[in-house]
Amino acid sequence: MTTVSVVIPTYNRAQWLRYAVCSALQQSHRPLEILVVDDGSTDDTKDVCAQLGMPVRHILQAHAGAAVARNRGLHEATGDFVAFLDSDDLWEPRKLEVHLAVHRAVPQVGWSISDCRFIDAEGRPLAPPQGFTRAYPVFRDLHVAPQQWFARSMTHTAVQAAGAGRSVYSGDAFELLFEGNFVTPQCTVLERRLCEQVGDFDPAMWVVGLEQHNTSPRNTVQLVRNALTSVDRAARLRAPLTATAQRGYQRGKLRLLLRLAYAHLSVLERAAARQAVIAGWRSGGGPSPRSLAIFAASLLPQGALRALHRLKRMLRR
Repeated sequence: MTTVSVVIPTYNRAQWLRYAVCSALQQSHRPLEILVVDDGSTDDTKDVCAQLGMPVRHILQAHAGAAVARNRGLHEATGDFVAFLDSDDLWEPRKLEVHLAVHRAVPQVGWSISDCRFIDAEGRPLAPPQGFTRAYPVFRDLHVAPQQWFARSMTHTAVQAAGAGRSVYSGDAFELLFEGNFVTPQCTVLERRLCEQVGDFDPAMWVVGLEQHNTSPRNTVQLVRNALTSVDRAARLRAPLTATAQRGYQRGKLRLLLRLAYAHLSVLERAAARQAVIAGWRSGGGPSPRSLAIFAASLLPQGALRALHRLKRMLRR
């Protein structure tokens, strides 16, 4: 039987960890092992793992971030496939079964991602939008449904998995990823051999405080900078780019630069916001209503900018 290693990085989330691990233990396709990589927790994470027993394994490391923790899990994993799960997330009971059925039906596929649902602390679904649309800005930026977007450059296949028909989109995701990210580790299952071929997660992409779900504008700045680094690296992987990939790269980088400018503006870094807007214009995007509005707002005095932020928050409520 195909074996799956589950890698769960965690840091001071003992109160949630038990639920995450149990959702992996209760899979219809039982994992070979569940590797809980403890990134230097100071709570009772170790005790929680001990109570859960085999095949749960607690692996302790000095606090170094989620990327290093995932890399440790990858190096320890022995399964045919590796599946990532965050310590405050839950899996549907047949998730692994569905993923493996897709890989059998489309054997050329080396990795797969699933959609997701957003829930509150009590397990209740949050208000729409849900799934891909809520998780990834690309779908909101482009005003397109995920199915339509994937169908533009990937092949649609109907796969029977876990007693139901599943819509699967497969193909080369390289050009799509320039338009915007649509992948997170906790939704991903991949062949372990791929990890050995492409290497580890980049520890430099760690954002301080993000493991505690600190989604402040300050962290958003670093997240967008990480994304810009990623698209530039990706462009070099297949240089020279095809004309389609080049257009996608330019469009995607422009959107990221505008998002970076807005993030800087949110923390009153007006000069940095202007620099990001100008970088977008120089990249070939040219002035747009959004970029001009951000540039104009960056010229406001700090007091006026704070008042503008307060007004926006009030309108959102």
